[in-house]
Amino acid sequence: MKKTSLLALAIVAHAALSSSAFAASGTLQFNGELNNASCTVTPGGDASAGTGNNILVDMGDVSFADLQVASPGVGNVGVAVTDLNFDIGCPSGIGALSRVIMSFDPNSGSGLDSIDGRLLALSPGGASGAAIALVNSANDIIDMSSVPSISAPLDIDEDGVGTANIALRATYLRTSGAEVPGAANGSLPFVLRYE
Repeated sequence: MKKTSLLALAIVAHAALSSSAFAASGTLQFNGELNNASCTVTPGGDASAGTGNNILVDMGDVSFADLQVASPGVGNVGVAVTDLNFDIGCPSGIGALSRVIMSFDPNSGSGLDSIDGRLLALSPGGASGAAIALVNSANDIIDMSSVPSISAPLDIDEDGVGTANIALRATYLRTSGAEVPGAANGSLPFVLRYE
């Protein structure tokens, strides 16, 4: 009987030690800075102000035949048909800030394209077989799968007013999915931060 009790005690002790061997603790350390920059975004190019903080981008009525094929690994597009120039205006008193960064959150919008994750998916219920590529001024695709952002310097005038211009372009690219015509809409939330 003592052997059984000792064996049971050894098993319980081993189980207690095993469960604590996988326990861990730590601390989340949050670092940042708050500022009182309340900059505004003024759309230009083929974009216009919508309601609230929405910016409308008119991509036009485009034929599949006119679209470049999205080639995996190819980071440059030949033609970006829609210009999106954002003028950022910040009031005086922005301090030593020198750069504005526009970060995108495709997963809170229409999502990543299932065939080419670099691209923004089209909203469900419309066209398929294409996706939206957001490109910089050199027509390089901004990879939507890798915490995408674009930045520009803040030019501060003698009154302390800051301005910046973020030059973006967008185009539809064909993917390998079945080409179904229809509404080719998408959405891409963004956040501005300053450094």
